[in-house]
Amino acid sequence: MIWSHATTQATVITCAVFLMGTMVGCSSGPEPQSDPSKKDIQQDSDRFFKKMSQEEGQQTPSR
Repeated sequence: MIWSHATTQATVITCAVFLMGTMVGCSSGPEPQSDPSKKDIQQDSDRFFKKMSQEEGQQTPSR
């Protein structure tokens, strides 16, 4: 009877430690990034259109 009581306590302690570790791990996630500025958006779109025009210039007509 003493053996089963010790086993039950060990199981409860193990589960409690696991759950606490899970809660702490989930709550310490990465911080959200701020919204991009208008300058960042403009630079990204400029790079995109420059790349698209370069790729368009590399294609050969398929006629």
